[in-house]
Amino acid sequence: MKRFLLYFVLLVITVQAKAQVAINFIPSVAGQTLEGLSLVQLVNTTGNNLQGQLTITVKDGSGAGVVSIVVPRLPIRLGVNSLNKGILSGSRIRFGESPSAAGLSQTGRFSEGEYEYCYELAAESAKPGGIPTIYENCFQHTLQPTTPLMLIDPYDQAEICNTRPNFSWQPPMPLQRDMRYRIVVAPVMERQDAVEALANNRPVINIADVRHNNLIYPVQVPDLVKEQRYAWQVTAYTGKVMLTQSEIWTFTIHCEDSIPVQQADSYRELKVEADKNFYLAPGTLRFSFYNYRQAGRLEYEIIDLSNPDVPVKKLRRINMQVGLNKIALDLQDNADIKDGNQYILKVKNVTNQELTLRFIYQEK
Repeated sequence: MKRFLLYFVLLVITVQAKAQVAINFIPSVAGQTLEGLSLVQLVNTTGNNLQGQLTITVKDGSGAGVVSIVVPRLPIRLGVNSLNKGILSGSRIRFGESPSAAGLSQTGRFSEGEYEYCYELAAESAKPGGIPTIYENCFQHTLQPTTPLMLIDPYDQAEICNTRPNFSWQPPMPLQRDMRYRIVVAPVMERQDAVEALANNRPVINIADVRHNNLIYPVQVPDLVKEQRYAWQVTAYTGKVMLTQSEIWTFTIHCEDSIPVQQADSYRELKVEADKNFYLAPGTLRFSFYNYRQAGRLEYEIIDLSNPDVPVKKLRRINMQVGLNKIALDLQDNADIKDGNQYILKVKNVTNQELTLRFIYQEK
């Protein structure tokens, strides 16, 4: 009899432990903004629909309060409940004494630093006057400054001859483990700006779940139209949460004088302001620049725009002199340089200025 009673008590305790509300929140994704605090998931496994008060409290690394949000009478259905930023409209929000609280109240964004995000749900008792059941969970995270998502190629307002161009962009940092991208490319009609084009026109490319920060022109997509202007934008997201968006850039498919041929005996002068054209480099890339300081080793790199994450290797060492430098860089024996691919040459002189040249390699 005693053994039976002990078994019954343990069974009741086990059932009560499983019958609860789990609180899930991803601070690395949603903990950067005030609105993001509402992107919490409540998993109700109690067996009944509930109603209660949700309190969200954020403290900084020193324990000082940043913000406190009270969501009254929140319905919690049986199963998974995914909340959204709409719940904040009827909530009570109080900013705390932490130095970061003032910035949050003005901008809606948390400054970099350490934070603790605590969620407490006080579920109302089924019996009138009963004691509410408390479910809570806290999450710690260190926010780091995020770099913007920046488009790389095609360059803004570029005129290109390639009707099947590749697209590349620089991802926001720090990288999220499950971050994905959506790229949208749409034609821009006459008397229409780029924002209107992406919002209203039928896109020629609209691809989600891109895992890398570049897109090779899809095989199934028709060629772009010559003399047509296009707008493009990239969005970074994780799960169903949008992290950030790039600016909107435009480019035009235009072949006349868009790819000047690099003559065998000519050298293209590098400048701080990037040239938007591509230049043909038949076997050898010839470029020139002025060095007004001392001689030394030239720091440079070549980036393949179809795969910008992997730098071109085995580039030969180049020494620069004071004054005018004319460089003939033989690329024929470099296995990383492919015929017909688009590249960017980046050169740093002794004053640490970055000079660039965009070119298309062509086998001699």
